Amino acid sequence: MPEPLATWTWRLERVRNGRTVLTRAQATTARADLMNDRAAHPADYADYDEEYTTALDELDVLSRQANRHDDLLSVMAADRRAAEREAAAAGTARAGAPGARSRTSLATEHDRVPAGLPEPLDQWVHRLIRYRAGVKIITPIEAARAEIRLRNEADLQPAAYRTGVAAAYYARVIRELGEIATAERPGRRDAPGLARGLGAALV
Repeated sequence: MPEPLATWTWRLERVRNGRTVLTRAQATTARADLMNDRAAHPADYADYDEEYTTALDELDVLSRQANRHDDLLSVMAADRRAAEREAAAAGTARAGAPGARSRTSLATEHDRVPAGLPEPLDQWVHRLIRYRAGVKIITPIEAARAEIRLRNEADLQPAAYRTGVAAAYYARVIRELGEIATAERPGRRDAPGLARGLGAALV
């Protein structure tokens, strides 16, 4: 399957499952990009007419719907609350525990991440914050897949990922995912200089 079609088929599946959102502008741009890519490489799409038509139809619907910015903020807030519950259940946020972060400090670090980052990038910024706190384990294969997907997203939407505030977060996330992907084993890294979370490092 051609890479642009594969990327948007995957993203649209996440939209259907309620795991991500697309703005009208993103859907409009994606639809135009797919049409242009097929026009430039018709042979690559020869065996994927159904997938191509489905993607265009769904992007057309999304391009005419109201933006779901409020829904995205709700998802981010729910994600932060889930992270705090996980921290409490794992016992990593007990007050006074050596090296442990309080639930308040972890939530504060999440809150310091600016709103408006592209959804896939925002998701991994928050996951890496929890990874740094020892709440989440990210396996090397998971990190490698995430790095590939984020690079694909950035290639499709360079203005959203490689300019402004998002550029610093994108560069840091890609670097850290690459480091995790090449690690010998999953888990929390305690190397010097890596204790600070993404929110603290980039604000």
